Amino acid sequence: MALPARSFKRQRGIAMIMALMLAAIAVTIVTAIYVQQRYSIRLTHNLQDLEQAYQYAQAAEVMASVWLKRDLKENQEDSRHDNWAQDLKPFEIDDDNGQAIGEVTIKIEDLQGYFNVNDIYAPKEKKPHPIMLKAFQKLLQTYDLPSSFAFSVLDWIDPDDKTSDPESAESDYYLMQTPEYRTTNEFIREVSELGLLRMGNIEDAKEKKQALTRLNPYIISLPTPTAININTALPEVLEAIGFTNAQSQAVIERAKAAPIKNIAALSSAVPGIEANALKVLSTQSNYFRLAGQVRLGRSRLFINSVLFRSPEGEVHVIMRNFDRPIKKKEKTDTVLN
Repeated sequence: MALPARSFKRQRGIAMIMALMLAAIAVTIVTAIYVQQRYSIRLTHNLQDLEQAYQYAQAAEVMASVWLKRDLKENQEDSRHDNWAQDLKPFEIDDDNGQAIGEVTIKIEDLQGYFNVNDIYAPKEKKPHPIMLKAFQKLLQTYDLPSSFAFSVLDWIDPDDKTSDPESAESDYYLMQTPEYRTTNEFIREVSELGLLRMGNIEDAKEKKQALTRLNPYIISLPTPTAININTALPEVLEAIGFTNAQSQAVIERAKAAPIKNIAALSSAVPGIEANALKVLSTQSNYFRLAGQVRLGRSRLFINSVLFRSPEGEVHVIMRNFDRPIKKKEKTDTVLN
């Protein structure tokens, strides 16, 4: 018995809808596979670019080490006149056909031109360094941070559990925080670590961060006590240790004209400098930072490495990360971070 025409048309309509649905599902699956494949290919290319960029970053560290080694053989002072301190043009990266596919941009700076927060404690004497502690307090006051914060840093570093000031803190204070933690009883490793410390009557985390943002352009944390290099020092750092504004400007102009080679002779060249200030100065440096970036294809890798050069001239990378370098205070027209 033949099906009624109406029923036949209905079945044909259902069959067409099913066919369209199957076709749509097939197209969706194929599209998803294609998109996933393209994503996988792009991800593979990006990972390859990042791996290659990492190799260029390591090459930049080796090149910086060579410059610093050579510099120690050429002269006994570190200044803005040295080859490593000059502005460098970006190094172009070419493919096999000579086409530019990226570039390496780097800058080396002397970290001993900043105030090393770890200098406020003298580990050999096992007591505060009076000159640097006073200087740090002055620097804090200049940028509207409580001077008692210097004692918080001191108590965070020193090995005992006794507070140095009523507004300072030791582990018993930090164990009452959420989350709780203890003082490290060792040198500050990263400047960002200061955000954990008690800061006088500033308790709000956002307000504390803003306060440290004002201070960060002038400070650094190095793994050992260091002298301040007079040839690369920031004027704010010089004034913190006792220079007047006129004296700091005179010294900076003198260092820009030619490297200062003798701290002892500085007092006659720039009269009136406090004797205590001269005690914490040097013309040489051991710690440097290599900062910059590698751009390769669509990938970009930041370089942020701390290099230590020993008195014998050996250079080692003691810290490496790939975060964007923190913006620091510019020292002169030739120095940036």
